Amino acid sequence: MKNTSDHTENSGNHDQHSQKSTSRETENTYWELLKKKRIQKKITLEDLSLKTKINVRYFEAIERGDFSALPETYIRLFLKSYAQELDLDFEEILSHTPESIQKKPKVPVATTQGHENTKPLRIRSRRKRNPLLLLSGVIIIAAAVIVFEYYQNTSEDPTNTPLTDTLAQTTLRSDAEAIQVSNDMENLDPDDETILTQPYTIEILPEENLIYLLQVNNERSRENLIQKNINHSITLNSPFKLKIFQPDKCRIMINKQILPVETNKPVVVQVNESGKLTLFGSTQ
Repeated sequence: MKNTSDHTENSGNHDQHSQKSTSRETENTYWELLKKKRIQKKITLEDLSLKTKINVRYFEAIERGDFSALPETYIRLFLKSYAQELDLDFEEILSHTPESIQKKPKVPVATTQGHENTKPLRIRSRRKRNPLLLLSGVIIIAAAVIVFEYYQNTSEDPTNTPLTDTLAQTTLRSDAEAIQVSNDMENLDPDDETILTQPYTIEILPEENLIYLLQVNNERSRENLIQKNINHSITLNSPFKLKIFQPDKCRIMINKQILPVETNKPVVVQVNESGKLTLFGSTQ
């Protein structure tokens, strides 16, 4: 009898293992099917990267079903961009991901502790109202309206929008490719001899989600993501190289000087040890 029970238990474990293996194979087949659909539409990963400004390696990870290679904060964003460009159902794709990705993060609700037994404070209303209180209320409301209109008017100008230094929070990879000036690039303003003084303040005002590379001194470059309409500020005290992949979708300023960039092809901004500013890009 003991041997029969052991055999039954082993059979059950084998069936469970077979079901798990079948589930994994099904998921792998699903992501391979997505890849086949993309190929059928004659869309390359480079096309997706160019349109969405998302690195090719992240789309490769999606088509492998390898979500550990994706930055946790942007997994849903990358999947949604993938679905939109291929005209696929985002919710259907999301249903094949782990539950931790399908569930949206819940925002914690602040609660007050230690005051359950506190009785509400009763305020007796007075029949006679103080005219000074009414006047104060009118003044406060008028001031609020003026402040609201001021911020509404200033928000239309992107240069007045507060800058956010989010370099630490937006770094996607710290081992990104080194920034090189390619053969098809040339000095966009060879007659300009702009010399900057430290600290170097870089301001990027984006119209769309953008990815850029930043290399300080001889360190390895870092890949960073800027979200749409979130102005970006970086302060440096060392020579650097900055590569913007879609400069026509943003405004770039260094020490309050606007860089004259109109091309939609990548540009490289370089500041050397002497503080000399050089802008490289394609003129074609």
